Amino acid sequence: MQQRDASVPRVWRADLPDNLGVGMEWTAVVATAVGTVLGVVSTLVADRIRWRRERSERDRAELRTSFMEYLGALAQARDAFSRAEPSQERVGRGHIAISEYGVYAAQHQLELVAPQPILELARQATLTVLDFHDAVVAGHDADSDEYMNAWRAAREARGRLVEAMQTALRLHDARHGCASPRPASPRAC
Repeated sequence: MQQRDASVPRVWRADLPDNLGVGMEWTAVVATAVGTVLGVVSTLVADRIRWRRERSERDRAELRTSFMEYLGALAQARDAFSRAEPSQERVGRGHIAISEYGVYAAQHQLELVAPQPILELARQATLTVLDFHDAVVAGHDADSDEYMNAWRAAREARGRLVEAMQTALRLHDARHGCASPRPASPRAC
């Protein structure tokens, strides 16, 4: 039987066989500690990346939903106004009618999440729909220049707004590392 090294207490050697050196014991402990630290750090980094991706997905979904709700409310109001009956008393009161279709509520929601240039374009789109309302209730029929100009202005304002909204979504995707401007699934970005 081999002699034990009296300079190294048995407690430090963790009951390893006598034929292993003291250096082996410390490297195993250090390797285990380093492995544990690396495992914890990699888990934390992966969790942080996942959290950022999920937050980005939620932000994009919220932005997209706000865009869609506003555009939907604006389209409903515009379509309803195109069927409105002429009434001189209602000229200039489109703001009351437009609120019935949720345009102002959707615009307020948009103000919470959209960039300033989009908010300005949304205000312009709302105003052009109000002008369209006034043209219809003033008695201008669908063939008149006033009606056509108001309709065209509303359509063009909406087009500029949609283009800006699409650009904002693409910029969001680019900032957050989405490879495609239109991901295959909502969770792809």
